[in-house]
Amino acid sequence: MKRIPAVVFLVACLCIDPLAAYKIKEFKAKPAKEYAAHQDFQNIVIAADPRLTEEGVQELFDTKKMLDRLIMPVVVVVENKNDFAIRIMAEDILMVDSTGAQIQGIPYDVVLLRLALKGPLSGYSTRKEILIRQVGDKNMVMDFEHKYFGEKLIAPHDSDFGVVFFPIPSNADLAETRLYVRQVHNITKDEPLMFFEFDLAKVKK
Repeated sequence: MKRIPAVVFLVACLCIDPLAAYKIKEFKAKPAKEYAAHQDFQNIVIAADPRLTEEGVQELFDTKKMLDRLIMPVVVVVENKNDFAIRIMAEDILMVDSTGAQIQGIPYDVVLLRLALKGPLSGYSTRKEILIRQVGDKNMVMDFEHKYFGEKLIAPHDSDFGVVFFPIPSNADLAETRLYVRQVHNITKDEPLMFFEFDLAKVKK
């Protein structure tokens, strides 16, 4: 039997995708008012469902690493009961901790790399887009990109949902922690509406 040269074998091993077994999880959000943490204001209902258990995370994504990487996914559901369309951006959804500090969400591509890379992202000189192509399974990348909140344009009398990611609070304690949506935009009149802010501690997961 012909032997494979050791160098060729090593290169082949390095090219193996470590996330190749990823399976896309189908997820359907509940109506916003069915979540314990929600706010009904200006004919808009925004709800949040933070996931702090492995079971809760795996309802969304096929990974066991997220909580180990100190990342908390939060399902955000929006119902628009107005006669005009609205826009909400993931960058405008923040977590406010018990000290009042506003914590920006983590983009989905950064989350992917934190899950896939052995070291911190700051230790790599390669651009994020190239790293994701090198280490990310296509199903995983597609699943995270599809479920990420990103930019939501919600038609009149319609609803949508997406996932935002935050660092896990100290001691995984959501007491006095709030979700802050600093801008909801009325697309029809091209003007901002009032912000939303509500408690996350009602949810125990």
